[in-house]
Amino acid sequence: MKNYGLLILFMMPLFAQAQKFNGGIIAGGVVSQIDGDTWVGYHKFGYLAGAFVSLKLSPRSSFQLEMEYIQKGSRLNADSVTNAGNTYIMRLHYLEIPLLYQFTFAKRVQAEIGPAADVLLGYYVESNGMETDVTVPYRTVTLSGIAGISCFITDHLKADFRFNYSLISINSGYVNGARKILFETGQYNNVLSLALIWYFKTRDY
Repeated sequence: MKNYGLLILFMMPLFAQAQKFNGGIIAGGVVSQIDGDTWVGYHKFGYLAGAFVSLKLSPRSSFQLEMEYIQKGSRLNADSVTNAGNTYIMRLHYLEIPLLYQFTFAKRVQAEIGPAADVLLGYYVESNGMETDVTVPYRTVTLSGIAGISCFITDHLKADFRFNYSLISINSGYVNGARKILFETGQYNNVLSLALIWYFKTRDY
């Protein structure tokens, strides 16, 4: 799976040479939490970075295939005043491959939606400053859903805000505090991201 991902990444600039194709790079930050653990709130900060190729279907619509590294997870901080209390951090490192349908309105604003495959590259879990073993393994490949809105700042650059949520649980078994969504009980990535996206070619209006 990783080899196929690298192949797509290297081919993206080639796709972008075709008339209806464009390509570029993406970089930004994320805040995340895990629905189904015992902590609440978007306290875990992370990063995302990658590349994409887009195919123009009409003056207003397009498909965009992306490949990016993204950090997800969960965090519990000690009390900000007394510095007392438990601490916890879960870092999940993914290779994410979204396929998004994008619709442009008001010339510079785009709405987008689509699925994303998540390949787990590694993880780290720490409780009260000590690395903790994981008793229930994380799935190597999961699936997420993405919905977002973006605005072109220039003809090459746009700002993009997204909501990214697991469509299947990230665990392969039951964990304490797990949440039931649809037909499955487990933990789910819940992520908000803000990124800058640079297009190699000037955007057509």
